[in-house]
Amino acid sequence: MPTFLESRASQRAATLLHAVLALVIGAIVPASGRADLAADTKAIQEAGQAYKVALERGDGKALTALWTPDGDIVDAMGNVMKGRDTVSMLEPAAEGDAKPGQPEIAVRETKLRFLDADVALEDGTVEVVPPGHTAPLHGRFSATWVRHEGSWKLAALREARGDEASGEESLASLDWMVGDWTAVDEATAGKPAANKPKIEVSARWNPTRTFLLRDMKITPPGAVADAAIQVTQRIGWDPLSKSIRSWVFSSDGGHGEAAWSRDDGSWVARTTAVLPDGSQTSSLNIYSYDGKDKCLWRSLPTHVGGEHMPQVKITLVRKPGTGTTEGAR
Repeated sequence: MPTFLESRASQRAATLLHAVLALVIGAIVPASGRADLAADTKAIQEAGQAYKVALERGDGKALTALWTPDGDIVDAMGNVMKGRDTVSMLEPAAEGDAKPGQPEIAVRETKLRFLDADVALEDGTVEVVPPGHTAPLHGRFSATWVRHEGSWKLAALREARGDEASGEESLASLDWMVGDWTAVDEATAGKPAANKPKIEVSARWNPTRTFLLRDMKITPPGAVADAAIQVTQRIGWDPLSKSIRSWVFSSDGGHGEAAWSRDDGSWVARTTAVLPDGSQTSSLNIYSYDGKDKCLWRSLPTHVGGEHMPQVKITLVRKPGTGTTEGAR
């Protein structure tokens, strides 16, 4: 069974895929020269427009008719699917149901070239903002059109992810974490709660800005300072997996690591850890930054030695004067 994050990733991949399907005609550069090429270009444009209209209606039957019987799709994750089987699953919303939101789509570059009289290849780039999201997904696609039974139809669609930011650029996007933070309780007017652990976090860059160093001090309710648990964390770019990863070590002997990714403006750290008693845990740690001096941190346990553990929701507030300028030394 897929995890929560994997499900969200699959939904996003499907959204981008469907948007690309709707745009396989996009902003075609008309073929020049013979009149038959101009007519074929127009016919492909009309087929693409019909595809987009059918997709917006959720008309799987109409979409199926625009694919060749053996047409296939290879998405950005390498999954191979039959074109007709994939689009035939779409159904229009029942009468009275709310119409689902449509993705915002922008074609940046699209070109069409004819390989011969009956085959045309279209390449393009696209940006898609899924419903309810703000960050665009970037992608590239290549669509093969063929003349089949007297009309132009899709024979193949290949999707690829857009160019990703470099490791340095990706890591720099966590610069907002720099500073000294304190956990507060929204229910007590933003003050630390007396019956909850006192949590303080300090983050800074290492001298070469290749790692973000975070120190966390957790003091249990009513405990003296000497009883606090000290946690250290390093967040850096992993050139092997080409992603942001972190490693954490606790003064009580526990340790763990996490893979980081963006999810609609928030950062999600998929974490696995080993506790002092040898038991293993896993969780999704979600950091939602407000763009100023507040961060909502949520921890969603996905496995804790077979036990069900409650979710954790903590608001962190940055102390005045401890932002990125002071912390990037």
